[in-house]
Amino acid sequence: MVRFAGNRLSLMTAYLLLGAIVGVFVIHPLNLVVVWWELSRFSETAPTFWEFMSGRLWLILFPRHFDIVIAYAIMGAIVGVAFGLFTRNYVNTAKAYKSLREEQIALIPDIIRQGESARVEFKSSVRWDVNENRINRGLEKVIAKTIAGFFNAQGGYLVIGVDDSGTPLGLDNDLSTLKQPDLDSFERTLNDIVTKSLGGDLCPFIHTVFAKVEGKDVAMVIIRPAPRAAHLADGRSSLFYVRSGNSTRQLDVREAINYARSRWS
Repeated sequence: MVRFAGNRLSLMTAYLLLGAIVGVFVIHPLNLVVVWWELSRFSETAPTFWEFMSGRLWLILFPRHFDIVIAYAIMGAIVGVAFGLFTRNYVNTAKAYKSLREEQIALIPDIIRQGESARVEFKSSVRWDVNENRINRGLEKVIAKTIAGFFNAQGGYLVIGVDDSGTPLGLDNDLSTLKQPDLDSFERTLNDIVTKSLGGDLCPFIHTVFAKVEGKDVAMVIIRPAPRAAHLADGRSSLFYVRSGNSTRQLDVREAINYARSRWS
């Protein structure tokens, strides 16, 4: 802990010193450029750019102008410390995100072994009909319905690329239907489904991770509870689903109103 604190102090000291140098040798000259530009606009007798810069920059070498040096050094040091804090926070956040992502990926095999539940649903694919061996766009609505059910309940996990018994099937068939057959495109497709069927404002409440299970790619959509009622757009209709037990149930208008009142009031 002491060594860690010492390393952090040394790093911030380095940012402070570097910032002070930048203040004197970068911020100061840039400020002089602005001063010369303003002077040249309103004075016909203004010196040339090089005359002005050379004359003013040399002044920092004289003791009586050290107050200018100190002022710009302090200004640069403040910028350096601010940049150091931002960089440290960014790096720490990136490390935390990577660690969380790795933990989520490690959970996928265990979640599959435990089977479907109120918080877990398995789907073989997003748009590839396993039974008919063809693309079936209607399956996207099934995915949207499941996500809506989790949104409207307490969140959960949608595992794609496994059958109902938890046997890994992989994502190859789904990937083959995409313009770019890769996992990034697969994730974008899921976001597009949410945007079109439930609303783009709900996309931040899903997060997709991938893992190899028995040598096959499997996707897990982590779904957080939505901050509003998620209605599934179906033509001119608006349908309301909620996760109930290990299935997704559609509510009628009266049930949906009563549920929404108790859920989001």
